[in-house]
Amino acid sequence: MNSVIQDSIEKEIVVRASMERVYAALTTPDQFVKWFSVGVEGKFDTGERPVVDFGEYGKFKIYVVAANPYDYFAYRCVPGSVYCPQGFLGDVLEEPNTLVEFTLETVEGGTKVHLKESGIASLPAEIIVQTLTGNDAGWDFMINRLEEYLNNE
Repeated sequence: MNSVIQDSIEKEIVVRASMERVYAALTTPDQFVKWFSVGVEGKFDTGERPVVDFGEYGKFKIYVVAANPYDYFAYRCVPGSVYCPQGFLGDVLEEPNTLVEFTLETVEGGTKVHLKESGIASLPAEIIVQTLTGNDAGWDFMINRLEEYLNNE
């Protein structure tokens, strides 16, 4: 039997905020920490390698692939919870990584936020299932925090 490994996780929400406002929440460190992490060192500009601080879960360097105001933001990251449970400060592009993309679209009532994390099937075999399970639950939690942050400001 030939089994196909799921390669991506996708989530979608609509928030009562403009694309500019949502984009700022995704790419401005002082707003990013209000819904995603406890700290950020660096900028979220294309080609940058900021460090995202998750407190007791460690600090993780990411690589910003694209920051296109106001409709697209993407970065590469090393799957932390399984692969690097204490954090990762090395070169993201030299390790097994995934691509996280946020695509924004104006819709009636606000902005549709489409999140996709892909590249999971290319991770080391021993961490694929745990990454899918953990990141799927993690993105549910984070996308809800983003929605609460933007809808309650």
